[in-house]
Amino acid sequence: MTAYPTGASEAVLNKRGCFVHGPDTDEVRAAEERRLHFERWEWGGRLPSERLRGVRGCNVLGLLPFDSDLVHALDAAGPEVQRAVALLAARRACETAGLIDVLWVARALTELTEGHPLPPPFDDEARMWETLRSTPLVPGPSVLGAMPPERPPYFPPPPAGWTWVPAGESGHDGARRYELGRLPGSLVPAVFGDEKLASPADMTHTAALLVHQTGTPHVPGEISQPHFALPAVLAAADPDPLKAALDAVWHALHTYGEHYPELLKEIRSVCTERAGK
Repeated sequence: MTAYPTGASEAVLNKRGCFVHGPDTDEVRAAEERRLHFERWEWGGRLPSERLRGVRGCNVLGLLPFDSDLVHALDAAGPEVQRAVALLAARRACETAGLIDVLWVARALTELTEGHPLPPPFDDEARMWETLRSTPLVPGPSVLGAMPPERPPYFPPPPAGWTWVPAGESGHDGARRYELGRLPGSLVPAVFGDEKLASPADMTHTAALLVHQTGTPHVPGEISQPHFALPAVLAAADPDPLKAALDAVWHALHTYGEHYPELLKEIRSVCTERAGK
């Protein structure tokens, strides 16, 4: 009598007469591992908390390329620090945009600091932009848009004994190509009977060639700082402290434009200082 393993309905016999798990176990598990591998890369080398994953309608994915460590630090900081960061980001955005001495903006920052709802015209976004258009402002120095630092491209996990290496031939489009190459000293899987040796593409369920576009990097043009600063004020008023902090920092970062490292340095300092108390 044949003895079937537990969960035999999820297993099949291979050509050597051994049970192997079916697609609803091994393949699902492998797909989940690939998903987590990419998510870890996307979030700067570590997996996000469920709280970060659950933040809705937020610019957190836009902030990650600029400073993933700060994103995780804000998540771990707690509501009091998150609210303080949101207020600081809104204030710094207005300062660098030349709005800090504009009466209706200064009043909004005061109400925000005291925990009150934002006053008009911030209670109506269309009216807020109309008020900005009708407010005489002294033009500031020209500022280019913010660009995140370059980061290495994403490589899916290769099968055991393989690694991603530059492809032997490059395309004419300037893109960098990578292919799977065998690691020195790695063992070649044994082949039994009429079994076919799996190719790297078969083993990873992905293409064995990656193409990463390169070329002249995009250079952003000049920005209107007030148009990024006012959304930072709106963001800081969000009732969710984490969302308020993430969005306010994102808008303030773009208000600073090319000078954004100055802002992030101060925000990181506040997180570190408050975390130590």
